Order: sequence, then C-alpha cells, then structure tokens
Amino acid sequence: MRVNLEEDEHMVAALPKIWAIVPGLRGFFNKSKEGILVKTNKNLIFVPRYLYVSPKEREKYFGEDKVKVTQLWDYSETQLDEDISENPKSWIMPLDAIIEVNQITLRKVNFMRIKFSKDGKEKMYDFVIAKSVTNYPIRQPLLYYNVDWTAWMDLLKSRI
Repeated sequence: MRVNLEEDEHMVAALPKIWAIVPGLRGFFNKSKEGILVKTNKNLIFVPRYLYVSPKEREKYFGEDKVKVTQLWDYSETQLDEDISENPKSWIMPLDAIIEVNQITLRKVNFMRIKFSKDGKEKMYDFVIAKSVTNYPIRQPLLYYNVDWTAWMDLLKSRI
C-alpha cells in the first residue's frame, strides 16, 4: 500500500545523479543535495538518495550533452514511495503548482530552474548534474556538466 503516492500515480520519467540547489538567500542555509528527480503523472519529486551510475549507464540518462527522458532500470513506484517515507527532506512539487520551468546559465553551466507555489509562497529549485564531487567534509559538487535540459523542460511544460 502506498503512503506518499496516490494509487493511480505512476512514474513517467526519472533521472539519477541530480543535484538540487536552493537559489538565493534561502540557499545559504541549505546544502545542495544529490538524488533522483522523478516526474510522475501528478508530481515532480526529488528524493535525496545516492545512486551509483556506471559510465555506460550515464550515456542513457545524459548522453551527448542532453538530459534524456527515460526510466530508471529496476526502480518502481513502490521503491519511490519507500524512499520518500525514509527521507523526510524529499521535495514533492504538484505539477499544477508549477509556475515556471526554464533553463538558466550560471558560470557557463545550464541549470533547470523550477518555480512553483506552495502554501501561498513562491519557491525555486535549481537542478544540475555534477561532473566531480568532493566527499570531505560532506558530499558536495565541485564542477558541473553543461547539458541541455530542453527534453525535461518540454515534458514539464506540457503539464503546466
């Protein structure tokens, strides 16, 4: 039985190894998180979870400097629901609450920025793929890949 997802909710696309960043002054108090970005038929969900992806698998998700709309192999709605329950810092953004989806360029790197409203307040999150990561003192990205987010942006804009 699902706790966090509705019974008729299913995954449309998923991306591993995504870093989520809170831009602006609020971001000063929040660390960036690595996890899985999942689009269901009702929500956009970010679950902070480390998932190893081999270089061959990486081509399936972000090959040719483009982020692709694919499913994660061996990752189901049940596992997604369990991950949300295990990690209270997961972000669930209803698709009808998303105001704007765009690609911004900061420091010669493309980020996907999502602006949505929650409890009457506007919130923004940036998503990016890390090229290199430091593990000490905490796991944080050092360099980012410059990828094209158009496929994911089109997927999200089709529901706005």
